[in-house]
Amino acid sequence: MRERAVNLNNEENQNPTLTFQIANGRIRNKFDGLGAMVQAVDKILKTERFVFPIYTDQYGNDLNDLLGKDLGYARVEAERMVKEALLADERVIEVDITSINETSPNTLTLSGECQTSYGNIPIESEVSIK
Repeated sequence: MRERAVNLNNEENQNPTLTFQIANGRIRNKFDGLGAMVQAVDKILKTERFVFPIYTDQYGNDLNDLLGKDLGYARVEAERMVKEALLADERVIEVDITSINETSPNTLTLSGECQTSYGNIPIESEVSIK
C-alpha cells in the first residue's frame, strides 16, 4: 500500500489530496490541491525508503544508499533516485532536474521541478555522500 493523502470527504476521487497540513510537527489545518501536493513531494524527498514499516517499499527515496560512494557516481544516481521516488506517486507526471551542484566536498544539491496533476512544484534535495 503506497502512502496517499487522506481523503477526508469520502468522495470518489482518482487523485485525492485532502490531507492535514503539518507545520513544525503539529497538525495546523486541512488542505488539498497544490498545497497538499507540495507537502507530499517534500515528504517523499525526506523519507528514506525501506526504513519505516508504515510505508510500502514504493514510498520514499534511496538517497542514503549513496553514503560512501564516489562523487561522480553519486551525481548520476542521485538524479535517478529522486526521479524514481517522486514518479512512484501517480499524481506526479514528470520530474525535471535542472542542476546538480557540489555544495561541499561531500554534498550535492539537486534542483528542479516536479510537474503534478495539481501544478508544478519547485524541488531541491541535498544529498550527503559521507
